Amino acid sequence: MAKIVLIHGFAVHLTVPIIRPPFGPAACFKVFEKKVEDGEAKVFQWGIKKQVSPVRLLDPFFWIKHYQSEKAIATSSATLERLQDFLEQEKPEIIICHSMGCYLLNNFCKNFSLPDSVKKIIFVQADTSTTSASYAPSVPLHNFFCPWDPTLLISMIFNREKRVGLFSSSKADKNIFWPLFLPINLHTSTIRDKRFLEFVEFFSSTSITENGFTPSQEGELVKISDETLKQFKAGKIKGYKSAKSLFDK
Repeated sequence: MAKIVLIHGFAVHLTVPIIRPPFGPAACFKVFEKKVEDGEAKVFQWGIKKQVSPVRLLDPFFWIKHYQSEKAIATSSATLERLQDFLEQEKPEIIICHSMGCYLLNNFCKNFSLPDSVKKIIFVQADTSTTSASYAPSVPLHNFFCPWDPTLLISMIFNREKRVGLFSSSKADKNIFWPLFLPINLHTSTIRDKRFLEFVEFFSSTSITENGFTPSQEGELVKISDETLKQFKAGKIKGYKSAKSLFDK
């Protein structure tokens, strides 16, 4: 079982000879390669596997058709059922989605329940509408956004709706502005950024209990509660003995 499940976005399995070779097991999540290798993280693979010539990359109509096709896959019952089986098998604590992967998870949460093991959802440059950021209100959502993502700007024009990865979301528990600066593809800058990995590692090591506290915080609260109860019982017994002595006189 993997502690972290990664759901990639659009066109990850689109390859071009020499220019764009196939991704490895970590897909586009470059900074998670070691965690995937160690089994701590696992990628849910989806989308269209296709090899095209470099010339096709210059055709805007090709990109529109490919985008629409993968968007349809992200809503298909076959994909959502496969994701359900994947999550039940891995029982992750954290789900990290990038780009259209956020749209896929939103569709999943409309129709299925997340495993109880899931404690946090992280959206990175989410290619989903600001009006439908999350359908899992019981699980905290951290949304990483940046307004100068060129891929999402094109998506916003094409879909005629604001994208969560550009403007943040009112449905997120925390919206985190994360500047995109790593070339060449700014859209994947965050999931290639070592600082983002450090952020995720903090949440991985700082688990949250069902009561919403870290184990150390909950331990302190239990300790204080036990001490208070002990003092209360001692005071109650003392008070009872004092009252009894009055009646015995």
